[in-house]
Amino acid sequence: MKHIALSLTTAALLSLGLSGCPSAPPPGTQAWVMPAATAATHAPAPLPHRFSLISWNIHKQLGEHQWQQEFARMQHEYTPDLLALQEVNVDPSQAPVLSPFHYAFGANLQKRDGSQSGVMSLTGSPILSARLKLTTPAEPITHTPKAALLTQVAMDEQQSLMLVNIHGINFVTNSDYRQQLDNLEKRIAAHQGPVIFAGDFNTWSSQRQKLLTALAGRQGLKQVQFSDKEKSEIKQFLGQPLDHILYSCQLTPVADSSKVLSEFTSSDHTPLLVEFEYSPVCG
Repeated sequence: MKHIALSLTTAALLSLGLSGCPSAPPPGTQAWVMPAATAATHAPAPLPHRFSLISWNIHKQLGEHQWQQEFARMQHEYTPDLLALQEVNVDPSQAPVLSPFHYAFGANLQKRDGSQSGVMSLTGSPILSARLKLTTPAEPITHTPKAALLTQVAMDEQQSLMLVNIHGINFVTNSDYRQQLDNLEKRIAAHQGPVIFAGDFNTWSSQRQKLLTALAGRQGLKQVQFSDKEKSEIKQFLGQPLDHILYSCQLTPVADSSKVLSEFTSSDHTPLLVEFEYSPVCG
């Protein structure tokens, strides 16, 4: 795979940490898409049949120097084709340039200065559509919803991959948590093609994990497996892992490709990596 470099605008180098009183995004707020900086001069390429994904809750570190250094190193060492990031802070009026990626961003909370925090999906291939799904229930402390981003990425053979990037709602009833999963399941069920469901699911109880497992069973999704040692390095709360990657039957994890990238420490979550082989027919 080719070398990938990181480029940020001067404004994006500023700290974008959340401060002050957050609020829900304005009614009608939708995901927005930023084409790659090279999109005007380079022909778009579909997602290759063998591609890699990194899922990472970056803990509002986009504007921090340590995270930027780690992100550049991560791209150089692992050259991911897709990234699902949660807790990303951006200023929509001064959007960052993350070369060579196209990306979609959807916010679940907004500062008084206009900067927002939410989920971001990055891809080296064209984004066909991006849809933001906010929860109806709100977090009990911040009184803001949680976000999920459904991004369709171009593949060949007139196919598209749906990347469902979730930040699961926290500290609400199991029925409220299930409502978020149910709304996303409807979109997953309606998609014709491969699906990846990844992110910070906030599965901090066995009941929440059971709800996710039940969804996976109904939709024929499997969960990426990690070694016992690496499982212990995944972010946990109350003894339960929070971050997961699920995938549909058209995708097969490459042997020994799944890794917990514990060498990256700028966030309180560790990135999860996996490489997939795609087939138009379910294996």
